[in-house]
Amino acid sequence: MTSLSAMQVGLRVVPVNDGDAMAAHADEWAALLERSASNRHTQTPLWLLAWWRVFGCRDGRRLASALVYDGPRLVGLAPMLRRLSWHRRAIPFRRLELIAMGEAEEDEIASDYIGVIAERGYEDGVTQALAEGIARGALGGCDEVVLSALDGELSIGAMLAQALARHGMAVDVQPAAASPYIRLTPTWDAYLAALAKAGRYQVNRSLRDFEDWAGADAELVRVRSAADLEEGKRVLVQLHEQRWQAAGRRGVFASPLFTRFHDAVLPELLERGALDLCWLEVRGRPIAASYNVVWDNKVLVYQNGRALDVPKGVRPGIVLHARSIQAAIAAGRSEYDFLPGESCYKRQLATASRPMLQIRAARAPLRELASAALERGVTFVRRWRTAASEARTQVPRQRRPALAEM
Repeated sequence: MTSLSAMQVGLRVVPVNDGDAMAAHADEWAALLERSASNRHTQTPLWLLAWWRVFGCRDGRRLASALVYDGPRLVGLAPMLRRLSWHRRAIPFRRLELIAMGEAEEDEIASDYIGVIAERGYEDGVTQALAEGIARGALGGCDEVVLSALDGELSIGAMLAQALARHGMAVDVQPAAASPYIRLTPTWDAYLAALAKAGRYQVNRSLRDFEDWAGADAELVRVRSAADLEEGKRVLVQLHEQRWQAAGRRGVFASPLFTRFHDAVLPELLERGALDLCWLEVRGRPIAASYNVVWDNKVLVYQNGRALDVPKGVRPGIVLHARSIQAAIAAGRSEYDFLPGESCYKRQLATASRPMLQIRAARAPLRELASAALERGVTFVRRWRTAASEARTQVPRQRRPALAEM
């Protein structure tokens, strides 16, 4: 379909400010995702409505989503919310942001690849209609629009930024941490050949060292039914927490909100055949676990954990990834996505990297000027303190007179 403007196709924006009303559109929402270029589990009703039920009542959040229709057909959806954000704890901004972002760090779900959804061919019209609706306050008054964790390979984020700019908003588009992934090949050998030399060595060495240690006593266990799920969660949480506690930190499952969210989505993912929760056992003891999501024929590596009390040189995490990659190749999957992050193993095992974006658009000149002035003031104070400190260290000490001078 040729891309058309909002006026040309007569698109209609319908605001939604109630969670139950949003849930009532779940079926057509899911069908829209199938017709879009951004079919990700993090944009599904399953994921976003669960997030809203856990986090929506906190920190002054108010639902401010929009459905975009072409006649009776849903062609776009902006899953968004409103809340107050404080710049430097001094300047309030009425913020419009995507659902599934903005949690406290200790509770963060890390929902990557979120954003506005549009049917293929409607991207331009949907973004224009949304920008117009935001500009006239259809989603509520706001001083800024913040969109994070956007897939930089999709055009819809840049198109929305341009549409907001045309409505007089100051738009800033910044790169975020890239997402390393594997373009899966038909065979395991072809994957190894696609790796850089260091990555190929790491994989082969890890598999060889593991086999020398574990022998025939290794087994890959998968959650295949609701009866297995509780044991899979227990193993995952135990190994994840063990890894982080050894580093002097609490793992994400220490957060009651994080755990509550996943207690809600895991059974639904399993029921839909989208959950790949597995662990590696050696002589009956779990030593590595992985929580992956399989969606749109892609494997997304969401969370993992591993034992630390294994012989030096044995890398259970790498071995579990290798086993999972082999299984994905055998199932004919198209990608194995490590999701954004700078971990060394991701760079070693990946064969490609997907850019990620974050967008901020501001339309409140006085607040924006005040924010900029505050930033300049903070910078000036920091520089003044640095200069004063350097001046103190450079003042020559008074030389004590020698005995002969006394």
